[in-house]
Amino acid sequence: MTMKKLLKILIVISCIGFSTPLLAQEKNNVTVPFVISKEPKMKLKTGAKIAIFLNGNDVLLTRISEDALSIHLANAGFVPVNREKLEKIMGEHVIQKKKEKSEGAINALEIGKAVSAESIIMGTIIMEATEQTSLLVKIASFQLVDIASEKTLVNLLYESEKGQGISVVTEHFVNILKQQTE
Repeated sequence: MTMKKLLKILIVISCIGFSTPLLAQEKNNVTVPFVISKEPKMKLKTGAKIAIFLNGNDVLLTRISEDALSIHLANAGFVPVNREKLEKIMGEHVIQKKKEKSEGAINALEIGKAVSAESIIMGTIIMEATEQTSLLVKIASFQLVDIASEKTLVNLLYESEKGQGISVVTEHFVNILKQQTE
C-alpha cells in the first residue's frame, strides 16, 4: 500500500470518529476503506425501508447510480423508497420553505422521516468516460444513516485509479450492508 493511499485511509477514519475501522479491501482494483458503527443495537434489518440521496458530477448519471443502488438493495431484501415519492416530498418541503420564507437546504433526514424510511443512504459519485473506456466510477462515498438515532452506521469511500462500473461499486456497498443485517 502506498503512503498516499494510507494517508487517505487515515484521513477518512479520523474524520468519521469513534467507530470500528476495518482495513481497506482490494477487489477488482477498487480501494474500499470503510467504517462501521460499534453500536450493537445499530444493526440494519432485512426488509428495512431505505431512502437514497446521491450527488454526482452529472445529474442523469447520478440518477442511474441511484437506480443501480436501488436494484441491488431490493435484490438483497431491503425496500428502497420510490424516487418519485422522494421527489414529491422534497417538492412539498421546498414549497413549504418558500411559504415560510425560510432559507437553508432541505434535510435528507426530514425527507426520510416523511417517507417512513428507517435509514437513508447519502453519498457522492464521480464518474468519468473517455473515448477508450466506458463510463467508470473514479471515486464514490456512501453513508448509511439511521433516521431514528441520526447516527451514521456505515461510511464507505471507494477509489479506483482505473475506475469501476457503477454496478460493481453499488453491489459491493450493498454486500457490506448485508453483512450488517440482524
